[in-house]
Amino acid sequence: MKCTLGGNEVLSHISRLYGAEATEAVKGYTPMYCSGSFTEVYLVKPQLLEAVEAVLRSGRIPYFAGMYGGRLRSAKPEFIPSHVLVERIYEFLGHPIRAVKAIEQGIKVILYGRDLLAESVASCFEPVELGEVVSVIGPDGYVYAIGLSTTSSCEEIAKLRKKDVVVRSVFDLGWYLRGGTVPREAKYKL
Repeated sequence: MKCTLGGNEVLSHISRLYGAEATEAVKGYTPMYCSGSFTEVYLVKPQLLEAVEAVLRSGRIPYFAGMYGGRLRSAKPEFIPSHVLVERIYEFLGHPIRAVKAIEQGIKVILYGRDLLAESVASCFEPVELGEVVSVIGPDGYVYAIGLSTTSSCEEIAKLRKKDVVVRSVFDLGWYLRGGTVPREAKYKL
């Protein structure tokens, strides 16, 4: 694994997904890209930057330094943001975007690693694109999962049957409860 500091690739993805204004949510952070079989992005606070640079210079890897930003991919979706990054963006913007709000029963299902069905959708926040990242938020406004949209717009959800999948789960917070830190189950289902 190799880690490098700097670059604006992650900012380009944040801007593309959530709008240029959303990049302000991580202003002052320095991206760190750690590549192996895939590339993970961390956003390093200025207070940690000197320590991270020292660790890199020593030839070691400062794994998980800073806020976990997500994963970069060569295939679509090219960037899968972390739930922490998405919540930070929503807090900064003051509203969700690229999201589906689920009823309580839908959150329970998604925390077991399952997909979100049309019958569990309470509301939807555009833009939503087929095969692109969308977050699943609960009635409390927190992000419980990151997934891929199976529809091209929020309007399409109303036309689906109750048991049709709306969001194909890629990552859910239940992963941590199911022993995610032990390699029993991949963190991302993609």
